[in-house]
Amino acid sequence: MWLKPFVKSVVLISVLRTIFYQFLLIAIGLTIGFILNAEYLGWKSSIISKSINNIFYPVKFDQNVCQTIKNWGAMKIWTELNRPLVFEIIQDGLLNEELYICKYKTIDQNNKTIINIETTRIRWKPWEYYWEEPRVVTDEELKEYHKNGTLNSQESDKAYKLFQERQKNNQLTKEKK
Repeated sequence: MWLKPFVKSVVLISVLRTIFYQFLLIAIGLTIGFILNAEYLGWKSSIISKSINNIFYPVKFDQNVCQTIKNWGAMKIWTELNRPLVFEIIQDGLLNEELYICKYKTIDQNNKTIINIETTRIRWKPWEYYWEEPRVVTDEELKEYHKNGTLNSQESDKAYKLFQERQKNNQLTKEKK
C-alpha cells in the first residue's frame, strides 16, 4: 500500500524524462541540420521573408503605386524606342494594374512628328497577390462601384479606350497596304 504512490511518481518521472529526451534529440538534430545546410537555408530565407511580407503586408494599389507603375512603363517604352531625345506622353493608362498603355509623341531622324500608341506589361505583383479567396460583395459596395468606380476601374477605362484606338489604327494601316 505504501508503495503505490511511489510507483505512480516513478512512472510519471519516466514518462516526463522520455518526452524531455525526445524533444532534446529533435532540437539537437535540427541544430545540426541547420549548421550542416546553412548555404541551402540561407538563400531561401530571403524568399521566405518576402513571402511573409507579401502575404501579411501587401502593397495597396493607390494613386502613388499607380503613378510609379506608369513611370516604369513610360521608361520601358522610352528604352524600347532607343531613347529618343523628344518623348512626350499625351495620354496613358493602366489596364488591370499591369498593362501600361500610352499614346506618345516623338520626333524621328527626319524631324517628322510621330504619334503612336504602345503597350508594355509591368509585372510588379508577386504570386501571393493572385492567391486569395474571393470575397462576397454586398449590394451597397456594388452600387458604390457602379456609381464611382475604383482607381483600378478608372485607369482600366482610360487604358481600354487607348487600346481600342490602337486596334483601330492598326486596322486602318492594314487596309491601306
